[in-house]
Amino acid sequence: METNATQFTQDELLTFTRAMANVAAADGRVTDEERYELENLIRGIGLSPTDERVLAIVNAEFEKPSSLTDIVKGLSTREMKAALLRMLVEVSCADGEVASEERSKVLEAARDFGYDPQVAEDLIDWTLESIRLEKKEAELMAKLM
Repeated sequence: METNATQFTQDELLTFTRAMANVAAADGRVTDEERYELENLIRGIGLSPTDERVLAIVNAEFEKPSSLTDIVKGLSTREMKAALLRMLVEVSCADGEVASEERSKVLEAARDFGYDPQVAEDLIDWTLESIRLEKKEAELMAKLM
């Protein structure tokens, strides 16, 4: 998901980055797929995954995830919350499965943002199904080549 980074401040973009790294690390391991997706999302919001500040934030969350509630408490607009929730779902689903700890973090964010957690559950399910269908398409296309 790409977002219009110009609508958010630098601090908000760094908060997005921190929250996404937090969810990726929630289950105590960060897969290559999650790292790849996180880097793509960071680029998509207009930051560089190799920037020193970005790297410091990501590495800190990978080493010792903070409270997601504390991370996101400064986000105020519905647009920010919706964009971040979507990105959190993408990161949690990046490896084709969602660990219970990752799911809990996404649902925590949904509740913190004032959303019905069932909508977040539905978004997770839809994203996982989309990934499954993309993989199936690649398999079918490979048979045609």
